[in-house]
Amino acid sequence: MSFRPDSPLNRLIILWPGVPIAACALGFVLAVVEISETHSGSFAALAIAMGCGMAFSLGLLFHSFFIEWTEVIVTREGVALRPIGHAWLNRQPRLISWDRVKGTNQVITRKGGHLEIAADSQILKLDRALFREDTFENLCAALAQRTRQWGSAGYDDELAAAA
Repeated sequence: MSFRPDSPLNRLIILWPGVPIAACALGFVLAVVEISETHSGSFAALAIAMGCGMAFSLGLLFHSFFIEWTEVIVTREGVALRPIGHAWLNRQPRLISWDRVKGTNQVITRKGGHLEIAADSQILKLDRALFREDTFENLCAALAQRTRQWGSAGYDDELAAAA
């Protein structure tokens, strides 16, 4: 089963960088054209600002797709994780076999919370806000079938072992 980040917030985030990227690109081109005609320092500053804004927006988009947003695949062999951008490039997910998975814990906070998967000496955190509510619940249920849930004492033991 594959669980991809698909919240309405993600859909908005996918769309919003297009607006500042397009605005910055247009402003950059217009400022460069004006610089070539007038040799004005203020338009040079504007071109630099627009170029920086465009680079920042592209960097944020890259960070979201290739680092932050993770697809979770629950298979017979284990839990496979890969960033959404890697899925577009047909890269293989990183497989964590079930014998390495020690347990899962769902943490609920005021900001939404996350799902923690303890695997050997690391704890993987999947942000709840990246998934629709039903997708996140299905992911938790699928992982709960394969792993044990740990309580607060077990959680402290797992963190101590990870440190």
